[in-house]
Amino acid sequence: MKAVYAGERGSFAELAAREYFGAECRLEQVGLFDDVFVAVKKEQATYGIVPIENTRGGSVHQNYDLLLEHGISIVGELNLKIGQYLIANRGATIAKIRQVLSHPQALSQCRTYLGRHRRMQPVETVNTALAVKQIRDEGATDKAAIASMQAAIDFDMRVLAENIQDDKNNMTRFLVLSRRAHRSHPGDGPVKTSIVFSIKNIPGALFKALSVFSLRDIDLFKIESRPMFGQGFQYMFYLDFEGAATAKKQRNALSHLREMTTFFRLLGSYPVGRQVIPDYRKR
Repeated sequence: MKAVYAGERGSFAELAAREYFGAECRLEQVGLFDDVFVAVKKEQATYGIVPIENTRGGSVHQNYDLLLEHGISIVGELNLKIGQYLIANRGATIAKIRQVLSHPQALSQCRTYLGRHRRMQPVETVNTALAVKQIRDEGATDKAAIASMQAAIDFDMRVLAENIQDDKNNMTRFLVLSRRAHRSHPGDGPVKTSIVFSIKNIPGALFKALSVFSLRDIDLFKIESRPMFGQGFQYMFYLDFEGAATAKKQRNALSHLREMTTFFRLLGSYPVGRQVIPDYRKR
């Protein structure tokens, strides 16, 4: 069994994959989020894992779009507690730092800290651990990266400041992806379902669509709207709700919803994710 994640070793995606799959799964890194979806779709990997939202930085919109584009299934989730660390080469000090490199989500999660150190210019990169690798390879002492403690350990770097995220209960939700959907069973514990749909742009359409769940006392966890490419101000709606799609009241709600949608896709029913504190280790 192989699972893929985007980024370097020490990235939060790798930590999430390690916590979710355990030692029995072989982990492999790829360059970009899109590469994760492609690897799963082409069956080059059994599973992929990607971040979908953070309690401070909000949604990872790119991955919502990729879910629709590639048409693969969500089969699991994990909520990883995120600690952000300011990491630099040996010989660097906080007073010397002029640039801070990291993924846009990580930078946004540390807005207060960066606001207190205005001489530190935020620089966006595609991955947190990649930012650490970049400054290590450059040997710069006027640059730092924001990433996990694991990245500091893996690249043998110095930690200048710990837990600099605004929210001390900072969490990122990761989705586990597979080409084939898994059937959820009652023994799996609480289950949630994710769908994506579009409706006609007429007054009351979204209210009517959501009412199919309210009428059946089905709890909604999240709704996210994304613009439809090339369709002006038309939107797709991503919705997470309680229960499996095969359960009676959820099945009836979805049947009712389909009557008023112009597009509908079931993204998956899967066990509700557990909250995990990552285990940092020297390796």
